[in-house]
Amino acid sequence: MSGATVLSVRRLRRLRLALIPAVLLLSAGCAGSTDLAKVTFERTTVPAAERENVVASAPGTGDDQGGGEPQAQEAAFTPEALRPIDPCALLDEAEFAQFGDTPEAMRADYSRCGYYGVDQQGESVGLTYTLGDSVFSEAEQASQEVAGLKTHVQSVDGDGGGMCFVRVITTDGENAKSLTIQLTAKVDDVCATGREFAEHAVELVREDPPHNAEGTGLLAGLDACETAEADEVAGWIGDEHRQHAYGLHDCTWSRTGVELQVGFRISYDPADAADVEEIDLAGATAYRVLDGNVYPECKVSWAHGPFGDGAEFEVVTVSMADILEEGVDTCALATEAAEVIKTRIPA
Repeated sequence: MSGATVLSVRRLRRLRLALIPAVLLLSAGCAGSTDLAKVTFERTTVPAAERENVVASAPGTGDDQGGGEPQAQEAAFTPEALRPIDPCALLDEAEFAQFGDTPEAMRADYSRCGYYGVDQQGESVGLTYTLGDSVFSEAEQASQEVAGLKTHVQSVDGDGGGMCFVRVITTDGENAKSLTIQLTAKVDDVCATGREFAEHAVELVREDPPHNAEGTGLLAGLDACETAEADEVAGWIGDEHRQHAYGLHDCTWSRTGVELQVGFRISYDPADAADVEEIDLAGATAYRVLDGNVYPECKVSWAHGPFGDGAEFEVVTVSMADILEEGVDTCALATEAAEVIKTRIPA
C-alpha cells in the first residue's frame, strides 16, 4: 500500500476530531423531535485484558485508586512547570545498571528522550521518557499510584520479552497529561521495573526539576496556544472553533473540516526539507510546503535558532489543513497566520 493511501495515526485522530461536529449535526437532523440533550447513551469499554496482547494491571496491589474525582493539580506538574524540563536528565542510572552500561541519551524532542541499547545478555533494551504526554481514557482508567499520583499501567506482550507503559497522570480531567515511561526489556516484571524508573522521575521533577541547559530550549517554555488570539483564529478558520493542546508544545484550533496548528520542536533545518518553497515572513526566511496526499495541508516552518551544539534547530511550524476539502486556500491562510504568530515569539 502506498504512502499516499495510508493515514498516519495523527491524521486519523485529527480527521476524527474534525468530523465530530458534522456527525453531531447530522444526528440532530435525523433525530426529529428527540431532545438529544436528554438522551443517555450506554457507555461500553473494552477491558484492557480483553485487548490483543495487552495485560491489565493486577488488582489488589494496595495502590489501586482509579475512578472518582480528578486528582488535585500539583504545581510541580503543570504544563508550565514541565515545559522547560530536560527529559534526558530524568534517568535513574542506578536502576538502569541492572541492564549494563547506560547508552547515550537520544533526545527526540523538547519533552521526549530515549535510551536504547543491549543488556548483559545481548538483549535489546529501550527506555523512553515523555513529559506532558496527552492521554485520554488512560487518565480515567488509572488504577494504580506512583509517588502519590494516579497511574495507568499497561503491559504489552513481546516476543520472548516484554513492554510496559507507565503513565503517571500529571494533569487530570479535561486535556489530561502524563509523565509516560515506556520500557522494553527482558526482565521478570517489566512493569515493576518501569514503575521504579517512573517513581525516580516523579520525585526528581517534584523536588529538583532539571531544566534545559542555559542557551538551549529557547522555545521550550512557551505555550503554543498563547501565540494566537481567539478572534484571530476565528478570522482564519471561522467561529465556533475548538482549542486543544497536544503534549506540551503543540496547539490545535479546529472547526468542522478545517484545522490550524502551531508546534515547537527540535528538528532539522526546514531549509533542508524536500520540495519546499522559500518565502519571506515578516522580514525573515521561512519555508512553505503543500501536502495534498490525504487532504490539502500547508505548512510554514522556520528555524528559530540552533539547539545546543549539534546540527539540530528549534523549529516553529504553522500548518493549515482543509480536511473535508472545502476549497480553503491553506497556504494563504497558513502564511497569514504564521506572520502574526512569529511576532508573538520572543527573539
